[in-house]
Amino acid sequence: MLIRRVHALLLAMVFVLVGVLVSAAPASANGCDLDPFSPTCVVTIPVPGGGGGTTPNPGGGGGDDGAPGGFTPGPTTCKFDDTEVPCSSDQGSYSNNSNCTGYVKLQDPQTAPPAGKTAAVGAWYTCSAYCPPDAGGGRDCYGASFWSDTPPAGVVRYTPAQAAAALVKTFRLRGIDIGMAPESKTHSDDPAGTAPYRRTWVGIPVWLWANDPAPLNYGPYTETGTFGGTTVTATAKVSSVTWTSGDGQSVTCATGTPFNLAAMKDQLAQDSPTCGFRFKKTSGADQFTVTATSHWTVTWTGGGANGEIAVRDTPSSTTVRVGELQSVNTDAVNPLG
Repeated sequence: MLIRRVHALLLAMVFVLVGVLVSAAPASANGCDLDPFSPTCVVTIPVPGGGGGTTPNPGGGGGDDGAPGGFTPGPTTCKFDDTEVPCSSDQGSYSNNSNCTGYVKLQDPQTAPPAGKTAAVGAWYTCSAYCPPDAGGGRDCYGASFWSDTPPAGVVRYTPAQAAAALVKTFRLRGIDIGMAPESKTHSDDPAGTAPYRRTWVGIPVWLWANDPAPLNYGPYTETGTFGGTTVTATAKVSSVTWTSGDGQSVTCATGTPFNLAAMKDQLAQDSPTCGFRFKKTSGADQFTVTATSHWTVTWTGGGANGEIAVRDTPSSTTVRVGELQSVNTDAVNPLG
């Protein structure tokens, strides 16, 4: 018993050294009772992100955008003190290494993630300590909960938030098709063979809008999928678009208002009622790059839960040549045309 006590104390020191996030969990319900001050059923908590090779992430893709990692297969032969034990039970998948001497499974229900972590990536897992059949009465086995950014070996289930993140990774969202007045065209004073381009002048209104909004470039775009045994539905839509002019201006808008050349042909130049700006300086011999950056909102529901997922903005851009008029004839054709 003294040797077992020393062994338990040494393992407790390991917990402190690795700095793993641990929370108390209910006692094992396997009839193995133990004085908690003299444990013989010991749990060592895994370091988040540990494990060997993984299968591909069912959500597809890669990078650092917050999707959960793939699944690591559990062992096919499981032993405790050289005695073969079942590799799975109603308490989870058996771990026969230093990560957890017992059975690991997804904690249900999940609690709030630790500081600096996100439920769209990691999750809480429980480790139920294995107690040999000959452990006898009068003792109790304690387990623990731990956070991991990837599913531990043998765990092949996602939380709803992880499943939603995997689903959203399959979305191929893109930037808007830019609508702008001035339009891209070849002008009457251009040399023959000039390629179409946008041209305007300092102080003339520029109209901006999302041209022909579609599900994948503006939303709403909705998909349903099953990942890690959990079915979720996610919807993505653009919440706003930030336009930068290239000469130092920025404006954030919704869809914007398309410019109607026929309706505005014989009127004075007017600012867009919803989205636009006026260039304040010329582009010289070059052109200004106008960029439209779409900000997406993604909501999801499924598995008895719901939430939001942050995704990257999607940019689109075009160029405009900006000149300067020495005088403006207000009776002339609308310069936006």
